Amino acid sequence: MRTFIAGSVILLVSSGAAVRADEKLLADFYARNKITIAVGFSPGGNYALYARAVSRHIGRYVPGAPEVIVQNMPGAGSRVLANNLYVRGPQDGTMIGVPNQGIPMDQALGLPGIQYDARRFQWIGSPNQEVNVAWTWQTSKVKSLDDARRIESVMGTTGPGSPTHYYPGVMNAMLGTKFKIVSGYPGSNELDGAIEKGEVDGRGAVSWAALKVTSDWVKSGKVNILVQIGAAKAADLPDVPLLTELAANESDRAVLEFLSLAPALGRPFFMPPNTPAENVTTIRAAFVKTMSDAAFVEETSRSRLDLNPITGDELKRLTDKTLAALPAVIEAARKAIQ
Repeated sequence: MRTFIAGSVILLVSSGAAVRADEKLLADFYARNKITIAVGFSPGGNYALYARAVSRHIGRYVPGAPEVIVQNMPGAGSRVLANNLYVRGPQDGTMIGVPNQGIPMDQALGLPGIQYDARRFQWIGSPNQEVNVAWTWQTSKVKSLDDARRIESVMGTTGPGSPTHYYPGVMNAMLGTKFKIVSGYPGSNELDGAIEKGEVDGRGAVSWAALKVTSDWVKSGKVNILVQIGAAKAADLPDVPLLTELAANESDRAVLEFLSLAPALGRPFFMPPNTPAENVTTIRAAFVKTMSDAAFVEETSRSRLDLNPITGDELKRLTDKTLAALPAVIEAARKAIQ
């Protein structure tokens, strides 16, 4: 018994020393190296706003208190970012990516230009679990989903492969709406400008959190919210129908549930697939602490950024669920989008 206890004490002391040594190595590493948060979109959007807010606070919770900077890497709905970090990294613990919430969905649908496997990303967490909305401008004749089934309205989009394109297409195919989809707008700023000018009636999908933050349109009653898309209704949209509630049958419901998984990822943060486990664990823990940091919470509140964080484990679960969808569901979703 004495030998066992002595051995246990030696083991505990050795383990504690090893942990301290690992922490010192991590602190030395991060004291010498910056962390870059790369965003798959241009500056100014909701993804960039969350990334910059996190960058200003997360370094305090990383051993070595590294400088944290934000880099924009736009292109192909953030597939440029996802491909670059997957293939090139760096994979040493200094790079964090913030991609489109739809990158697992893009992979499941077999969209072109994908060089990543989202199952292998080291998911860190998301500051917010979101809902997307389809909406029209105040002057549009379409002010509800019932109107959209009777009256044609023009919905602007950045192009095929974007949620602004495929959600209105899905609603046309499965709900009987009469959206006319017009492509060719480079991004959200151009789309919103076209809406204000009357070129198009609205957008088939945009983050509800982003719509509330980037303009005063919601507050001043300039938008009509037609439907919301996500795992559950937004708390402040109790009377707006959820896409999955509108399915005509169980087969349609399975497709709509599959297509509603993407918004649940919110504004996801990940590290490249071969990042060392100890670095991933460290950044995950720092991210969790940042989400409840008083200064971070105050900043997001001041900036009107919704805060409903989810963990890296939950992001992985949602990603795995998206990519494990039945082939028949994926095929039906692909046809509805087309």
